[in-house]
Amino acid sequence: MVLTKALEAYIKNFKWIAVLVLPVGIVTGLIFLAISSTHNYDLYFLLSFNIPGWLLSPLWIGPLLFCLSWLESGQAFRYQTVIINGLRPWWKLLTVPVIIVGVKYLAVLGTQLAPPGYRSFVWWLLLLIAIVIAIRYIFIFPVFTLEKYGLIQAWRRCASLSKGRRLNLFFELIALWLLLYVAVFFMTMLLGMAANLGSGFASTFISLIVIMGIIYPMVYALIIVWIYYGYKVRAIDQDCDLAG
Repeated sequence: MVLTKALEAYIKNFKWIAVLVLPVGIVTGLIFLAISSTHNYDLYFLLSFNIPGWLLSPLWIGPLLFCLSWLESGQAFRYQTVIINGLRPWWKLLTVPVIIVGVKYLAVLGTQLAPPGYRSFVWWLLLLIAIVIAIRYIFIFPVFTLEKYGLIQAWRRCASLSKGRRLNLFFELIALWLLLYVAVFFMTMLLGMAANLGSGFASTFISLIVIMGIIYPMVYALIIVWIYYGYKVRAIDQDCDLAG
């Protein structure tokens, strides 16, 4: 099962994943802290949509995917090599979070514009559409990072890789989401209890730096690891089909 393989790889390579993910995550948390300290409510939409986190995510997603591929080939971890090669397709990777932020904004806008009695229906409908599209193009990050397709051809490649496996991918994603939800819930609950013992700044620091800048990026990293191994299985299967 891909999810089991991803969990094993995540635990085995945790230190390298942390080395690649946490610097960007902590910078993101500091940006959140700076925005919060301005008390400018016009900027708070940056927090609610996690715009800094999404826009900076290519800086760790590309290196992480290249790192996984590099380690799978049996080579030792080399920070400079991983960073240089992982950042090469940053502009392609950036298109994905830009689309995600745009879709989230349009979903909120569409829900607000809907008649009050239909807002819940519209919200669930838009969520369902977003899930269907996300599953169809779920391998876009590894295709951008590890293959040499153009921008348009990469999306077609993703649709081809996910074809015939989308229902299985959906259920695995739900299982992974439930696992991460429970883990994050207990971690944030314990940190919230600790924050309540300190000052207001301590509470803000824990919320924005520890949770938003450390825990969430490491959680997202596990999702990327799962996507990588799903991509690897599908790419091998498709290559075998073509060879046959």
